[in-house]
Amino acid sequence: MANKYNWLAGVATVAATAVPLGAAQAQTVNQSALYGADSAFILPNGAVSFGGTLTDPRGGVSGAGKDGDLALSFGLGNPIDAVGVQLDMNITGTDPVFDSGAFNIKVARSLYLSDDLVVFGAVTASNLAPWGDAEGEDVTWTGTVTGMTEIATQSAIYPVMMTVGYGSNTTLLSAGQSDTGEGMFAGVGVGVAKYLGVSVSGTENQLNAGVSIGVPGVPELGITLGVNDVTDNMDRKQKTLSVSYTLTDPFGGR
Repeated sequence: MANKYNWLAGVATVAATAVPLGAAQAQTVNQSALYGADSAFILPNGAVSFGGTLTDPRGGVSGAGKDGDLALSFGLGNPIDAVGVQLDMNITGTDPVFDSGAFNIKVARSLYLSDDLVVFGAVTASNLAPWGDAEGEDVTWTGTVTGMTEIATQSAIYPVMMTVGYGSNTTLLSAGQSDTGEGMFAGVGVGVAKYLGVSVSGTENQLNAGVSIGVPGVPELGITLGVNDVTDNMDRKQKTLSVSYTLTDPFGGR
């Protein structure tokens, strides 16, 4: 039972980057997944993640061309025994690179830990210390509760992740427009195979769907393909491709 608890707690600290950790059991551990909704899970202390996202079309506006952004994240603290923090630097201007961007900070804490369920809570502040085009945007906030459990068989463990939250800029106010307001969001993801997870999420007026793909032999690398506003309810249907590379112990201190 302790091994199961250690696995769930360990995966929870890196689930946002789609890096599966090996379980102590003999079963195959499937890929975790969560797309299109914020998670309360954070990077473990000392971990670093690099990522990039390509979107088409820009802002979900037909004919606007492709867009991209980059991110660098760093984990601090211990959300299981105390409080954990994740710092993100988001580069939203890629032509030229570093033309625009801002910082995010997420503070997380475990709310419930058992052999079969791990629940975390987090508060995130975004668009801090903006530069470039991001300077005209307000600081935003999000509160999130995320849980992870499993469906276990003799041969495999299927991670199940669920999230729900409320944020200041999560909901589009009208179709075809970019203005956002406060609202709820939720999502669920299931690891259906060793290197494949599927996920659906939504706001009050948008439905999103995505898949997370692991790379055999390269557990640090994660790939996510997704579609925002799948039904085009808000005239913002958008395809995304994200790639991340995570080092859980980059300085060899563990």
